[in-house]
Amino acid sequence: MLSKPAKRDLKHNRIIKGKGYKREDGLWDIEVFLIDSKTYSFKNMHRGYISAGEPLHDMAVRLTLSDDSKIIDIEALINASPYNICPQAVKNCQKLKGEFLVAGFNRKVIKILGGEKGCRHITDLLAHAGTIAYQTLWKEKTESEEKKISIEEAQSIEKKFANSCYALKKDGEVYNQYKEILIKKVEKA
Repeated sequence: MLSKPAKRDLKHNRIIKGKGYKREDGLWDIEVFLIDSKTYSFKNMHRGYISAGEPLHDMAVRLTLSDDSKIIDIEALINASPYNICPQAVKNCQKLKGEFLVAGFNRKVIKILGGEKGCRHITDLLAHAGTIAYQTLWKEKTESEEKKISIEEAQSIEKKFANSCYALKKDGEVYNQYKEILIKKVEKA
């Protein structure tokens, strides 16, 4: 728990919510939602007036993934934004189809959708989608004792988690424990 804060007055609230689903057809859906609101009302040059508690930003992203984390489909939606033009930025998200959620994905998102090519908040949601996908598919890919996998699948999984965080650095204990799990799961040729 964080320490007790100094006396303060809340001005901004951001809610980010993410969910991961296994679909009936075997694919995966990863959904991420963002809502920004202020605790005060204010004028806005495109929307006129935004009331306290009314969303300044209300956005969502859904990625449909294959078992190997390939983006099969993507849907992005901007329900509320400070500028009328913002919803047009989501069309560029389609350029992510065919990409993989693996190490380096966030850099690729910035390259494809960064700056004037996209919406900063949507790119933030895509970063969250990557970690939610990782958490959603992880157990399915690594801990199902009954399911054997090919060496190619094991290499793909290993590539996704190698050096993805401090705990999973390649020269670390946790990384080596998971690598052993993958080795045991590889089908005997």
